[in-house]
Formats: sequence, C-alpha cells, structure tokens
Amino acid sequence: MREIALAVLLVAGATPWPVSAAPDAASYPTAAAALEALRAKPGVKTSVRSGWTVIEDSATLSLWSFPPSGHPAYPAAIQRRVVQEGSEIVIRMNVLCEASRTACDGLVADFEALNGRIRKEMQR
Repeated sequence: MREIALAVLLVAGATPWPVSAAPDAASYPTAAAALEALRAKPGVKTSVRSGWTVIEDSATLSLWSFPPSGHPAYPAAIQRRVVQEGSEIVIRMNVLCEASRTACDGLVADFEALNGRIRKEMQR
C-alpha cells in the first residue's frame, strides 16, 4: 500500500524538483512531535493503512509513515522523499526511531527493502 502512495507522489509531481524545503524526520525531537506537526500542516493527506498512519505531503514530495503502538519499532517516524540526483530519480529516507536498536534496525531494513521494490517498479 505504501508503495502505491509513493508512486502517486512521483507521478503527481511530474517534475519532482525543485521541492519546497521542509523539515525532515531529524528536525523533530520525537516521532509524536513529527506526527502532530504534520497533521496540523495544510494540504497533507492522512490515512491509516494496516494500522500505520501515513501522511502524504505533496508540497515536499514526502511520504511519512508512523507505525502503530503495537509495532516493535514504535514510536517512529519514517520520511521518504523523491529527489533528483543528476539524471537519476532516487528515494531519500530519514528515520526517527525511539525504540530499541534492534527494532529500529529492523524497521530501517524493512523500508530499505520496500524502497528497493519501488525503484524496480520505477525502472519498468
């Protein structure tokens, strides 16, 4: 489901640059602060998918994912953004994870795998 949302952001922003500056996950002191700030931001789309809170911010071409409270990596905020580097379009990811190191490492690995699948889809 998150794959589709990121692909929609890519298509919706026909030219994914320049992107308006926006805070990334590291700019917030906690995942809860990031969630609160994003929910208050005009123009974002918020949904819940399989318990995850997903926020699409088309102004920054960012897709934010927040795991449910029962997830091992809760609380966390994962921001993925489509950017151009040279002639390539890539997915940049920022993670703010307040859980154990093991849970956070697992979360990052899961999202890196998801990003890899999205990159393959984008190359088709």
